Amino acid sequence: MSEFPSSLPGIDIAAGLPRVAGNKRLYAKLLLQVAAEAPALQEKLAAAVMAGDATAVREIAHSLKGSAGNLAITPVAKAAEQLELAAKSGDFSSLFTHLDALEQALQNFRETVSGLEAP
Repeated sequence: MSEFPSSLPGIDIAAGLPRVAGNKRLYAKLLLQVAAEAPALQEKLAAAVMAGDATAVREIAHSLKGSAGNLAITPVAKAAEQLELAAKSGDFSSLFTHLDALEQALQNFRETVSGLEAP
């Protein structure tokens, strides 16, 4: 593996790396895994929002919030949390806005990690 970057936009490496005992190879692998799974999650979320399925939106957003939070992908975790809260409160009018924000955060994240090498 080439040298792991000292900083990545939108990712708090100083917070995330200790969660994998400083294993940069594992951290890169997990970041790339989240990036690879993002399109399928976005599809599921969009379908759930369109169907008005607040339970599914809440569950998917909660899971993504946890994954992103554990890896310190802060913008994704925050956007997923906002979507989860909107679904939990039944605020259907804001679901599309929060979904758009999450999709943008995921796109930015995917672009950020696109240069990382797979371990």
